Amino acid sequence: MEDGTIYYISFYSSLIETLGYDPQCALLEVKLTSDGRVRRYTGVPEDIWYGLRENYHPDTYFRRFICGKYPEEVISDECMKNSEPWRNDADAELDKSRITGSFYS
Repeated sequence: MEDGTIYYISFYSSLIETLGYDPQCALLEVKLTSDGRVRRYTGVPEDIWYGLRENYHPDTYFRRFICGKYPEEVISDECMKNSEPWRNDADAELDKSRITGSFYS
């Protein structure tokens, strides 16, 4: 992800609609189902990103390990950092097999 693009995934949970992460910037963007607004969290380590994606209870994980733990900014959809559909590389293929859902468009 040399160009700083965040690739978003749709996510099946009662709280989270879409997730995106940029490991170079440690930037996590989360679109919530409740209000459709996007929250941008800075300084989020990659292990937290993987923990959120792979946890059996992502809503609880999000509330426990992300909300209030990292600086948060509410942004609009138009401001989502270089929004792109899922990246097309070998890592993405591995990641897609772990996540149920459609791609963010």
